[in-house]
Amino acid sequence: MHWDIKSRLNFSLVSAFLLVGFVVAVGTYIFRRYSNKPQETAVLQVISPAVQDTWTTGYTYTIKWLSQNVPIDNVISITIRKVSPVVAQTEGQEFDPVVFTGFEDTGSKEWTISSMYPEGSYVLAIHSSPTGSGGQVISAESAQFSIASEKIIGGQKDESGCLIAAGYSWCEAKQKCLRTWEQYCNAAVSTTTVFTCDDKKTITATFYPQDDTYVDLILSDNRSISVSHALSASGARYAKADESFVFWTKGATAFITENGATTFANCQTAE
Repeated sequence: MHWDIKSRLNFSLVSAFLLVGFVVAVGTYIFRRYSNKPQETAVLQVISPAVQDTWTTGYTYTIKWLSQNVPIDNVISITIRKVSPVVAQTEGQEFDPVVFTGFEDTGSKEWTISSMYPEGSYVLAIHSSPTGSGGQVISAESAQFSIASEKIIGGQKDESGCLIAAGYSWCEAKQKCLRTWEQYCNAAVSTTTVFTCDDKKTITATFYPQDDTYVDLILSDNRSISVSHALSASGARYAKADESFVFWTKGATAFITENGATTFANCQTAE
């Protein structure tokens, strides 16, 4: 009887050791598998300014970017560098390279261009960095664009300071000078919908339900377009006057035709 109890105790100890070994082995396997799992790459993409854009000192423009897999508590800074012509420095700094610093990642930032920037070609850089010390800083540069000095032709400015000769007029709703063929003067509340299309294309559409006269579109090829609402018997239709660009949407679907050909097909919302 004494031997039977001892044998059972030995068997229980061996079983316990084997169980512990099995748990440790499984835990080690799971840890190695998931610790070696590749993490999604954080990406920044600057949408605006776009290639060949010309921005004029004294006016307000919107810097836009897309961020993916970026930590939500990161903050954004924006810097600028001159590409050409590079003027030799005689004393001091030609301009401050820091445009904005330490603000929330909202995807856009309005910028009134100071006259301290001389005419020429520039590149903006968006930097996403952790709020604390250490961590990875993610950066992306815009396409090369131009800054031009404001040129008053015949002194043609209205009482709000908008340059009439260049097509600008004062927008009370947005409290700034703008050109109506570039953006609409509207203070209506907006809603934004993202459509995913064939060939990994996307359409980001901003609608204005209270005043549905146009839609603002940002396309995955970096184009930003405002299109007027046109009459349609089926769904919502937004088109340029010459019908060279038409955006159709109905429910959770959409598509775009350009010069009669479908360029964004089978677009659907994520919902």
